[in-house]
Amino acid sequence: MQLNYSKFFTKLKNILPFIDKFIILNGKLSIFLSVILICLISISVLMRYLFSIGFTWLQDLYIWVHATIILLGISYTFRFDGHVRIDLFYKYSKQKFRDIVNIFGILFFTLPLSYFIYSKGFYYFLRSFQQNEASKETGGLPAIYILKFIIFFMGILLFLEALRQLLFIIKIGKKKKWR
Repeated sequence: MQLNYSKFFTKLKNILPFIDKFIILNGKLSIFLSVILICLISISVLMRYLFSIGFTWLQDLYIWVHATIILLGISYTFRFDGHVRIDLFYKYSKQKFRDIVNIFGILFFTLPLSYFIYSKGFYYFLRSFQQNEASKETGGLPAIYILKFIIFFMGILLFLEALRQLLFIIKIGKKKKWR
């Protein structure tokens, strides 16, 4: 049986817009959660300093929301090239060099890291779910496995975005012939 790579890559290229929309949707969710986080912290501060009332579950909640913002925003930031990069040579170099650096970074750093995160993150989530893990603080939030699921989900999002960028660079690089 012979594999037909052209059909495989054609189907893969057809899902690129869906991956892109999914990454952008998660980024917008992350942005929306930022507003929620500001409200939660404001309520917590007002209750603590005006009424001398504090709730552990509220503190847990804004820590969870903050973590979710970061975890969902990683692939979105990567999508729009907003991640931290040492621009000693990259910024002023030709597109061919940038593409080679990006391909190298994706193949040897981003894809292995995202694979590690989602493969280990799944068992991290599963163990927490099976144990019905809750906050260690009295009065804290139950079901901490929800937050651990988002770690696993971040690995998948990062993997999809890295794959999308890799295919995009290869597709664009072939058309431009790296002028």
